[in-house]
Amino acid sequence: MKRFTVLGLAFLLFAPALFAENALVMPARIGRVYVVPTFINFDRQFDADGNLGDFPAPTTMFNLGFALEYGINPWITGAVQWTPGVNVWSNVDMREGDEGRVSGMGDLFVGAKFQVLGPVAPITNSTFRVAFAPGVKIPMGTPDFAGEVPDFMREGGVPNVAPLDNHVFAFGLRSFFDWVISDAFYINLFNEVIFHPVRGRFGDLGLTQAVQATSLAAATGGAITTADLDVNFRTQWTFQIEPHFVHRFESPMVAFEAGLPLTYFFTRGFTVEDVPAGIPMPALIPQDQGSVHRLSIGPNVSAFFMQWPVPMEFVLGYDIVLWGQNTPVRHVLSFQIRAYFRI
Repeated sequence: MKRFTVLGLAFLLFAPALFAENALVMPARIGRVYVVPTFINFDRQFDADGNLGDFPAPTTMFNLGFALEYGINPWITGAVQWTPGVNVWSNVDMREGDEGRVSGMGDLFVGAKFQVLGPVAPITNSTFRVAFAPGVKIPMGTPDFAGEVPDFMREGGVPNVAPLDNHVFAFGLRSFFDWVISDAFYINLFNEVIFHPVRGRFGDLGLTQAVQATSLAAATGGAITTADLDVNFRTQWTFQIEPHFVHRFESPMVAFEAGLPLTYFFTRGFTVEDVPAGIPMPALIPQDQGSVHRLSIGPNVSAFFMQWPVPMEFVLGYDIVLWGQNTPVRHVLSFQIRAYFRI
């Protein structure tokens, strides 16, 4: 049997790319389409005590995400966001001459953004803007990790090692607060809370768990497998503060913007529920993943060409983890292409 490296690759690697990180909404009958190519790399990690060390499986990925926003009326915008979208390419170095990949798709977020305080909101104000965006996450399917275990254990194939998302139904709320200090400067406070009312399956967590399923079946004579175990995903919290600098030219009509968001992400991870009696714990099935903390900074710049036949905006961003617990030190380089249309 091939020796197996337990990977720390978790679905929590990808805090979704955030769009419109402010309390602004789209004008009525104006839409915006996003294409978001993203390059992700990590080979270091913070452990449970916050100490920095090597990541057991250095990983590189190229992901392609998409989104659509549309102004339903002057203060309500509908949105469909698919970030992370689909991994076009990936490579996982498992440090034993083995290679893996992270393929599959992220889950789909569908929601609406309501500006309740602002220049076009029900409560008008030119200095402060407040908006709320409830939504749901729709699972987009999970790779068949268990189906790839036999070939991998026989030293063949390049297996999937982790999913791109939790792949369970979830709902959440995003909150936005802007303090507009001048035409050239404002500060945004952002919060996102994601709840998971539906449990997942242990065997869908990745290749590590699929290999554990094989060991579990052997240890119990096939009486118990990971199909008998449910996973309870904990609530995920994101907090962000971002100063925005804006400069607009009248002719041609071009707007330049720069932001420097500081983001804190937290979740208690997941727990394995309803563990049947007799399972050799915790050697085979760790019941609690442990809390995940991540503090990152992500400078970004954008240029919006408003007089083009199809108005276009281009956003270049880079995100790096400064500190964390139970999280890789990921480097994320993203490029957003935004096209505007009217219906």
